[in-house]
Amino acid sequence: MAVGLAGCTPGPPPVPVPSPAAPIAPGGSAGSGDADGVVPANGTSPVDLVLEERAAVVIGATSTDEEDLTLRLVGEGVDLENDDGQTDTRRVFDFEQGLRDPMLAVVLEAGEYTIEVGEWSGDRSGYRLQVLTGTTTVSPGTTASFGLQPGAPGVAIVPIERGDAVLAGESDIDTVLWAYAPESDTAYSDDDSGGDRNPRIELLGEEPQELVVVLAGYADDARGAASLIVE
Repeated sequence: MAVGLAGCTPGPPPVPVPSPAAPIAPGGSAGSGDADGVVPANGTSPVDLVLEERAAVVIGATSTDEEDLTLRLVGEGVDLENDDGQTDTRRVFDFEQGLRDPMLAVVLEAGEYTIEVGEWSGDRSGYRLQVLTGTTTVSPGTTASFGLQPGAPGVAIVPIERGDAVLAGESDIDTVLWAYAPESDTAYSDDDSGGDRNPRIELLGEEPQELVVVLAGYADDARGAASLIVE
């Protein structure tokens, strides 16, 4: 009896699985953490975030392949998502965000969280991610000082108890101010409204809440002392 052996046809090569990004755990009263990675097709890339203290947190991402990224933050009872960011964030992170780049801003309790970086249409994409944190609280009628450095702006929690408030920055260097009001899902930004290259934002009619505020240098290499004033 003749026996025939069928030849073995090699299957397709395995799809490479991106390595998970290292956990981000900013320390101290202010911090910054970065991650570079790849979003797999039809999937997400998780990044762990560990906070030792209650903090204002600002998360931004940009695609290295000109894709449309998304962000989701989960953990400790929090579940937030964003597709296309909030107003002008060009000076907030150490990379420039495009119109389709996502960002999140929130005050978080100490705990363990997961940031899920995705792509809106399910495409594969490389990404850059930055997480900025700050534990300083600046109440109305007070001032806080920050030492600004490239990629490390001042980040603060600003509680407001009435609808009208003023945020202002003062520095010998050119600074910009960015603020997010979660109750109205509104972001504010300003460059020179305070005069002499200082920013100023006037809030009108906002609900009592905790704002996330970022004071940053205008130039990419800006560094120096700056004050955040809340009136």
